[in-house]
Amino acid sequence: MDKKLTRCYYHVKEACFGDRTTLRDGFLTISKEELQAEIAPLLKAVKAVDFELVKPGESTRIIHLLDTLAAMIKIDGEGQQYSGYFSDPLMTGSGTTNILSGFSVMESAALPWDESSASSGLLYPRDAILDMQGPIAEMTPFSKTINLIVLYKLSDGSSSIEYDNEIRSIGIKVATYLAAVTCGLAADEEEKLSIDEVDPELPNVVLMWNSQNQGPYSNTYLYGHPIDNLVPTLIHPNEMMDGCIVSGNYVWPAFKVPTYLYVNSPILLELYKEHGKTINFRGIIFGRSHNPSNWHKIRCAQFAVKIAQYLETDGLIMAWEGGGNAAVDGMLTIQCAEQHGIKASTLTFEFGGADGTEGILLVDDVPEADAIISGGSIEKPYTIPDVERVVGGDVLRLNKESGGFFPPADKALLFEQTTHFYLSGNQSGASTLFAEQY
Repeated sequence: MDKKLTRCYYHVKEACFGDRTTLRDGFLTISKEELQAEIAPLLKAVKAVDFELVKPGESTRIIHLLDTLAAMIKIDGEGQQYSGYFSDPLMTGSGTTNILSGFSVMESAALPWDESSASSGLLYPRDAILDMQGPIAEMTPFSKTINLIVLYKLSDGSSSIEYDNEIRSIGIKVATYLAAVTCGLAADEEEKLSIDEVDPELPNVVLMWNSQNQGPYSNTYLYGHPIDNLVPTLIHPNEMMDGCIVSGNYVWPAFKVPTYLYVNSPILLELYKEHGKTINFRGIIFGRSHNPSNWHKIRCAQFAVKIAQYLETDGLIMAWEGGGNAAVDGMLTIQCAEQHGIKASTLTFEFGGADGTEGILLVDDVPEADAIISGGSIEKPYTIPDVERVVGGDVLRLNKESGGFFPPADKALLFEQTTHFYLSGNQSGASTLFAEQY
């Protein structure tokens, strides 16, 4: 395929607001006025936007958290970053892309809870919580990055689709504008990425990735289009690293895979490191999790394994976004792969109660799934502490099913499970949560 990507990394060591947006010696200065002017033409369903900076080690809590994006810009090669947004959906994954490392762009908004803003009773935007220090900080890599929070004030009367699309577009526009500050500057680090050369003595391995797609606030976008009817398809790892996949999932904060972790997928990056040494990394088979029936799930598993066979795959790593429904998709794919002579492994969260020993540990399993990595339990209780600062609002929005519970966002609170903690059940390999067999 001859697809080669050079990623140029610009390390952000400190950030502040100022009159002009500049990057000098790792110090990023951000002009709020410049960002406001850049996004002004997009404001319709969003009435106003503000910005705050959050840094590692602060006694700070971020709430109403939606997507997180990598600030990057494509400076040569086909297509552009986050292709399909503000551009035609041109194929990406080659050329040169500049990226701000140690830095993210986060979106925060209290999305409406009315019935028109959910695809079903379960699929409404739950409050997502991230702490920069304390007991839940290590559940997310973003407690260690400098984060620009984009705060959205919504206009009344718009639809969920209008809010959803506009928030996403503004976030991408902000992330791209900030990355443009790198143009013409020498990079701190460069990485050349290609899987073209293979060693016939090494096993061929693919990453199978299923993403959530269930309607407004719970969709995933491939080259700017939701993956409603997608059957598994082959994408090059470099396409994913250039932002061909954008997240729109806000309904389950624990299981969400933000756009940043598609662009910087820990599993993908690890496979790249091993390419040519212990494995031949042959690509990503990308599909939809939460297929609507068992018939559809079997169909997609068969499609995925067919592609894996075509690539002469020896090993398949199964990763998925989401909870119960998605786990069935993943397990059926593992079963199909193993039945066709392809070794499969996966990473998933557990249940198991407070100490990991209660009840059934996994949502679903098959006998062939015998190489499972635990990402920790989502049923372990945590008390989040008092914090000095909250970004995103004054109160938490919890328990919609029972009428709503709105405690002060800066005060300590016991959670019986981790559903509201940003990425606590995430299956992309970004958390430090794990469990050991005993």
